[in-house]
Amino acid sequence: MNNETNELTIQLESFEGPLDLLLHLIKELKVDIFDIPMVEITNQYFHYLQTMQELRLDIAGDYLLMAATLLEIKSRMLLPKKEIEIEDDFYEEGEDPREELINQLLEYKRIQEAAKVLKEMEIERGDFFTKLPADLDSYRQSIPLSPGEVSSEDLITALQKMYQKLLRKTPLSARLNQEESSVDQTMVDILDKFDQLKKAKHATIPFTDFYEIATRTHIVTTFLAMLELVREKKIYFIQDVTYGDILLKRLWEDADEDES
Repeated sequence: MNNETNELTIQLESFEGPLDLLLHLIKELKVDIFDIPMVEITNQYFHYLQTMQELRLDIAGDYLLMAATLLEIKSRMLLPKKEIEIEDDFYEEGEDPREELINQLLEYKRIQEAAKVLKEMEIERGDFFTKLPADLDSYRQSIPLSPGEVSSEDLITALQKMYQKLLRKTPLSARLNQEESSVDQTMVDILDKFDQLKKAKHATIPFTDFYEIATRTHIVTTFLAMLELVREKKIYFIQDVTYGDILLKRLWEDADEDES
């Protein structure tokens, strides 16, 4: 390619660095990035730097470093293909001096493409506008409880009252006692307590009867065991009167009900 007849007219764009400029030159010259013509690319690169100097624009150090790299690669391309030594570095015959530069350009190109995708996503996202959370309390429907049903607020209140009562009675221990049971074992203990009352099918047990041990671990473990048994449809909570004591009632299996 004749440099004089094919000299590119490069607009003084705002390149992000020497690799950005090289990719621009490769695109303008319409050459394969895997087979860069070092003579043409180097000449066009220096033409760009010369234009910047003529306009008295500051040239960043990384542009000058790339210029030196291009000259070194260009000189190696012109040398006979045999083992040579340049500045204490050895290059074997058959090794392409452009390989490292090509890898840098490919990596930078991938970064550019990823940045482009992210920018497009940002622009697309800009078409959406988020609305601040609104107070929907006035639209919330409150389903009244059936007689005897217990709400989650009632359970929390009962647990807090029982906790404060035990706290006044004796200091609560946070230490895990080896005798304290797991959630699974506590579930068994609760059902065993109902089994003792099995003859009285409609018997109930007060919520507070299960909190005789004043430790934080026991309180939490027992409450979790109760909730798990409710989830498994083995017990349920009832409240005879509004704001009254919460009671636990066993859901017996049909086979057991038929025995009576």
